[in-house]
Amino acid sequence: MAGLRKMQKAEEEGGVAPALPSLPEEATIAPMGTVVAEKSDSIWGEIETAADTLNENHVLCGLVGMEGCTKTGVVLDSLTPEEVENGNCILVLDFDGGASSCRSSYHRDKSRNIRCLDPWVMQTEDRTAYNYPATHERVMKIGFEAIAWAKRQQAPDYEGDRLHSFLVTACDFWDDVCINNMKIVDLGSAPDGIAAAVNPQKLVGNQWNWQIRRTRFHQLTAIGRTLMMLGVRVYFETHLKTEIIKNEATGNYRPDWEKHMNGYLNQIIWFNRETVRDKDGRPTGETRFTADFYKCKTNVNLQGQKRVVLTTTEGGEPVWNGLPEIRSPVQM
Repeated sequence: MAGLRKMQKAEEEGGVAPALPSLPEEATIAPMGTVVAEKSDSIWGEIETAADTLNENHVLCGLVGMEGCTKTGVVLDSLTPEEVENGNCILVLDFDGGASSCRSSYHRDKSRNIRCLDPWVMQTEDRTAYNYPATHERVMKIGFEAIAWAKRQQAPDYEGDRLHSFLVTACDFWDDVCINNMKIVDLGSAPDGIAAAVNPQKLVGNQWNWQIRRTRFHQLTAIGRTLMMLGVRVYFETHLKTEIIKNEATGNYRPDWEKHMNGYLNQIIWFNRETVRDKDGRPTGETRFTADFYKCKTNVNLQGQKRVVLTTTEGGEPVWNGLPEIRSPVQM
C-alpha cells in the first residue's frame, strides 16, 4: 500500500502514520498559489508594503472548446513584433501536442519565442506507455523552473529572454494524470494506469478520497497563479465533455477539468465553430471560429462579448483575426 492507505492503516493499528513526502521549503506553494516572494518576519511590514504594491497583470485565463477551434492558436499569436524582437517567450506545457504542431505549421519564424515541452514520461519496462508518477513529478519541475525564470527576470540587470506567457494545453489530460496517481500512489489501489481504469469507484472507495485528485490537479493551478503574480500571462486550455446529471446526458457540454477550476480563473473564453447558413438554412461554405468571453473579472465590458477569430470559405483564402484582447491584455 502507499500514500493515504498507509496512513489510514497505521492509524487503525494505533501506530504512527508515515508522513507524506514534502517539497523543499523554497519550492512549496499554497493551494491558491499566493506565496510569490519572500515573506517578511513582520506581518505589519507586509501590510505596509501592500499599500504601495500593485500587480498590473491578472491574466489567469481558461480557454475552453472542442478540438481545432483556435484555442492554442490565439495564444501562440499573442506576441507583438516588438515582443518577438525583444526575446519574449511563450512556454507551453504541451499535453496533447497541439501547440507543437501549431508552432511548426504557422510560427516557424518565431520558433525561438515559442518553446513547447512534452510533459509525458514514458515507461521503460511495463505494460503501460506512460509513467504517471514520473509525469506528475516532471510537470512540477517544469512549473518550478518557470517560476524561477519569472523571478530572475525581475532583476533590474536581467538581460536574457523573458517569460511572457505560460500555456498548458489539454488540462483534461493533466486531470487523467492526477486521477491515475491518486489510485496508484496515494491510495495504492492500482499498480499502473491500466488497472486504474477498471471500476474507478471501487478503486477510489470513500467519496472524500477524490479530494486527493483535486489537490494534485490544483498544484499546477497554484503554479499558474504564482506565475501570474510574477507578471506572466497564464492560460489553461481544455476540451469539452458531455454534461451528465443524475446519470443522464443533458445535451450540454462542460469544461473537461476538475470542477472547481472555474472558480480559480479570472477569465474564461469559450471557443466555437459555426457553420454559416443562408436564409433557407443551407450552408454557404463559410465557417466562423468564434471566441465568447464567458467570464472576465478584470473587464466587465468584455463579459458576454463575442469575437470572430478565424473565417474560412470553401474555395477561398482563410481570414485570421486572432484575438486582440489577448495580444493586448490590458484590455482583459
